[in-house]
This record gives sequence, structure tokens and C-alpha cells, in this order.
Amino acid sequence: MKTIIVACGSGIATSTIVNSKLSELLDSNGIEYSLIQCSINEIDSYVGEADLIISSMQIMKQYPIPKITGIAYLTGIGEDALNQQILDALK
Repeated sequence: MKTIIVACGSGIATSTIVNSKLSELLDSNGIEYSLIQCSINEIDSYVGEADLIISSMQIMKQYPIPKITGIAYLTGIGEDALNQQILDALK
């Protein structure tokens, strides 16, 4: 099982969109997962139990796990590349 943090500025709006697209990707690839939806400020609280961080904005802070900016899920531009990046990070 993979645990993924999905973060945005408030932990409500854009992270919900990213969460939905991410769930579709993981389900269609048979990946068992748990999603943690939170604000950027809450990432530190969850990073110890997660395998990946996906955010709707760029995160400057370094973490011991991979982080990916999921803006393509909001714009629709580059979604295929983002999907591949996520799948590669979870292998």
C-alpha cells in the first residue's frame, strides 16, 4: 500500500481536484493506496508516514520522499507526463 500526501494552499479546493484525478490513475493501474489531503503547512505532520507528496503548487522545502507538482491536473496540460511521473515515483 502506498500513502500519498495531496496538498494545496488550504487543503480543500485544488487538492480535492488533484485527489480525484490521482484516485482515477491509481485505481486504473491496480495500485493500493491511501491519500492524505492537507494544506501545504500540514505536510510536515504526515511526511513520516507517506511515500510521495503531490501538491498543487511548487514546494521549495526538501523532504526525504519524492515530491511532484500536480498542476497538470488543474490545467489539463501535460497530464500524461504527470501520470507517468507519479507511477514511476511509486515503483
